[in-house]
Amino acid sequence: MKHIIVSLVVVGAIALMGGCSSTAVKRDVVAVNQPKGKLKTAVVDNSPQREQISLRAFNLFVNGSIYEELDDLVSAAQNYKNALQIHPTSYEIRYSLANVLFRMEQFEDALETLEYINPVDVPALELQASCYRYLGQKGNARDTYLHVIRLDSLNTMAYSYLSSIYRRDGDIDSVIWAYENLIRIRPANYRLWSELGKLYAEKRQFSDAKRALHKSIELVADETNLMTFARLGELYEMTQVPDSALTVYKEGLSVVPNDVLLNRMTANLYVNLDSIPQAIPYAVAVVELSPMDKAAARRLGSIYFGADSLAQADSIFSTLVEMSDFHPVNYYYLGRIAIADEDFERARDNFIRLTQVADTLVDSWLDLAFAYRRLNQTENEITTYKTGLNHMRNEASAIRLLFGLGAAYERTGRAEEAIEVFEELIAQVPDNADALNFLGYLLADRGERLEYAKELIERALQVSPENAAFLDSYGWVAFRLGSFQEAVEFLNRAVALDNDPVIFDHLGDAYRATGDMEQAQKWWRKALELSPDDEIIKEKLGH
Repeated sequence: MKHIIVSLVVVGAIALMGGCSSTAVKRDVVAVNQPKGKLKTAVVDNSPQREQISLRAFNLFVNGSIYEELDDLVSAAQNYKNALQIHPTSYEIRYSLANVLFRMEQFEDALETLEYINPVDVPALELQASCYRYLGQKGNARDTYLHVIRLDSLNTMAYSYLSSIYRRDGDIDSVIWAYENLIRIRPANYRLWSELGKLYAEKRQFSDAKRALHKSIELVADETNLMTFARLGELYEMTQVPDSALTVYKEGLSVVPNDVLLNRMTANLYVNLDSIPQAIPYAVAVVELSPMDKAAARRLGSIYFGADSLAQADSIFSTLVEMSDFHPVNYYYLGRIAIADEDFERARDNFIRLTQVADTLVDSWLDLAFAYRRLNQTENEITTYKTGLNHMRNEASAIRLLFGLGAAYERTGRAEEAIEVFEELIAQVPDNADALNFLGYLLADRGERLEYAKELIERALQVSPENAAFLDSYGWVAFRLGSFQEAVEFLNRAVALDNDPVIFDHLGDAYRATGDMEQAQKWWRKALELSPDDEIIKEKLGH
């Protein structure tokens, strides 16, 4: 076979005695880079004159070309090397050898071969940059592609590779520059506009991002460009323009009504806008399109719950549990639905399961304690708070359970234990206003350590000076201390903020202490209107 090839080459050489040119040659070169396939180059010689080379070099070059066509890269490289030794200034021979070495993944040898190529044109630079890329020398690759662009400002390959290099470096500004140039060359490419919009959004250049994304949709508004609708809608959400976001999502859904992502985003946006009923059809669509997606089903259940469609929510979460989906959300909502139905035993059972699958979640213990409270199972309520404390991983969660424990002690008449718990809580978090107020009011109501109680409530008011409950507590401790006029002042401030029968009752007591029975009876009557079964207030009014 080799003898046949050589004979053909000799015939060709005799016919084409001109040989290969080396310098001052104008070429139009089209290159396609494939790491392990062929990198073919079509060379069009427009030079007015050709340099004569030896027949031996030409034969070797042609043989190398034939071997390359036959995929015998080793023989091709050897022939090219032999030809280059005879004619080292030939562009064609040197480029062809470098190209074969690249295909053989001998990148350093290819670079060494290209080092002496003349002229240094775009195809040679592209091959050189490809070698640098495969060697991991991204800095050299970047500089070489920039050289390509200086020679050919319309070279999309160079801009594309530069964008990937800049992206890996985290240089978003330069990535944007590359994409802006790609769009300059290919302004009708909708994918480029979409990606540019995404890049602008990363830089928080939101106006530019919206413009680019709108341009992408203007160019192509079909199923191939749905992600751009999602990006643009999300961008409007980020910039607090929800109406525009909804418009974009619905425009995308008008193109492809069954797109899961756009249906999900539309449902979520309606939920965020507190338009729960409007979210339902989109959430239903997501579940119908993704019947195996349990997260989507849980989301639909939560939306039904938010829309007070408790039966539908109950059905979804119960079905999920029957399907062995033990996600905490299922038990949380089933417990809450049971509470809404005043089925506290069912609520208790679901919250017990919730504490088993989410033992570090403070709300699971608080909800279980609440269910026990409504079942009048006080000891179980208290035990729940104590057990939950052993599972908490952060102070904020432990404080919430401590507060619940202290309140449970106070509510069941175990005041000393309540005081102990709240003093422990305040020692841990000295500025916890609710705890300061609770302990201050508890002491004031018992007539104990009144100056200390006043100090606690003053500290609570420093945190929240317009809190009606805190103002009531301060007025009450002032009353207990005999500062009746001060009590009237603070209790009047409290009733201006809240209609609470306890505050009205306290204000009536304070007015009676100042001798103003008319005002006292006025406020007691207001208290009785809100608490018509309060026997103590009835007694004060002489009923």
